[in-house]
Amino acid sequence: MLLVALSPDIVGMTYTYPDCFVVGREQIRQYAAAVKNEDDAYFDEEAAAALGHDAIVAPLTFIAIFGLKAQMAFFAHAGIPITEEKVVQSEQGLRFLRPIRAGDTLYCHIRLDSLRQAFGADVLTIRSRITNQHGDTVQEDYTTMAGRSASD
Repeated sequence: MLLVALSPDIVGMTYTYPDCFVVGREQIRQYAAAVKNEDDAYFDEEAAAALGHDAIVAPLTFIAIFGLKAQMAFFAHAGIPITEEKVVQSEQGLRFLRPIRAGDTLYCHIRLDSLRQAFGADVLTIRSRITNQHGDTVQEDYTTMAGRSASD
């Protein structure tokens, strides 16, 4: 991450990713197979229905790809120059509120929570909230990242 004299005034900035993510049934199946999560509810509609769902459900980490895409767009929007090879994720927290199901349309809302200098690195924390087509929050998370500034 290259943080170049970022103004503390950007703390509190919010951003809604301008595109949505439509969750496909086959995407869920492919993702579950790729991460070797073999729970029947990720593959079989009857197994998901037995758990009270009207479609197959996604593994908990399924949203990571959409989340990264939205975060990178947020950094570009905020003028935060990021180089992935110089960033370290120092902390992360996830809160799962509702299952993600095949057919859901998801939206990502991001807020820059904090920005500080520590141990010669720039440290920032962003919070994300994923909502579905009904406006229900399905997941909340925060990520703290540390990286050297351009002057280092």
